[in-house]
Amino acid sequence: MKLQSRRLFLLSGAACLSLPVAGCTLAALPPETYDLTSATAQKVRRRSSRTVVITRPESVQTYDTERVVVRAPGGVLSYLPEAQWSDKLPLLIQTRLLQTFEDAAFPNVGRPNDQLSVDVTLATEIRAFEIDTTGSPSASVKLSAKLVNERRGSIFANSVFAATVPISSNVDTGAIVGLNSALNDVSLQILNWSAAKA
Repeated sequence: MKLQSRRLFLLSGAACLSLPVAGCTLAALPPETYDLTSATAQKVRRRSSRTVVITRPESVQTYDTERVVVRAPGGVLSYLPEAQWSDKLPLLIQTRLLQTFEDAAFPNVGRPNDQLSVDVTLATEIRAFEIDTTGSPSASVKLSAKLVNERRGSIFANSVFAATVPISSNVDTGAIVGLNSALNDVSLQILNWSAAKA
């Protein structure tokens, strides 16, 4: 990122922290686009060979966007003005979570549009995916997960997975790296949990 662009990014980002989500429109330049990566995982062993489908995470409207969320003191939410994800966050998380499972050689896993004969659905919800400035700045990711037996129509396992990664006091691209690292941590937690439960 060029120095001039970086300075504008930091200045507008700091000003934007005090604005409500809908009012954060200070971006003067096209936003930088960032991607998330799948986690690097060791090969896992499963307790069964049932087909698992990973659905698109549910979320409140705040996270159902390409924008990067910032939480400030007082529960004030805003978006980084010159940053965006490469896709809507729920779809991006679904894709990277599936890739994490595939890279770990998790057998019989896919997504709903793969038209599989589904035994188990891994349903998730985004509880947090944000830069948290309410205390020491950190990247915070929290996902709840449920394993649903599609044959019986019942939930047989559920849990909440979270990770927090400290970031520098400046809200800049280091925060993006922190969010990616936190997601990788959570993805590995969900992978190992699913392998043991599903």
